[in-house]
Amino acid sequence: MSLEIKVQEREPGVYLITPVGEINTDTALDFEKTSREFLPKAKAFVFDLERMTYISSMGLSSFFRIKQSIEEKGGTILLVHVSAQVQKVFDVVKIFSEAMMASLEQADEHLDSFLDDVQKGKIEPKSSSA
Repeated sequence: MSLEIKVQEREPGVYLITPVGEINTDTALDFEKTSREFLPKAKAFVFDLERMTYISSMGLSSFFRIKQSIEEKGGTILLVHVSAQVQKVFDVVKIFSEAMMASLEQADEHLDSFLDDVQKGKIEPKSSSA
């Protein structure tokens, strides 16, 4: 199955990315490349996974690299509408459990709090060791 990627800027620097289909060996690099196009201006990525039907280890690696990149610049990543099947894959690596939200409304509340903390200087970019 192919992958379609929809991107919407919900507010300045907050991107809603909706993958439709499978993130597998054939599509993971395109998914990562599309997401990274918005990284320079991004404060947050919200991935709506309601229409993602499958994720492979390559897809998981792409999510991990995107997460690392945005966190290095002081941003965050959230996952919403994660199906039970896809959540099982994320649960194995345990690095996204705090990022999973049940709905876009819950993600918006979390982001409001996060962005407020960033603005107040409570959250700063991680130092890059590279």
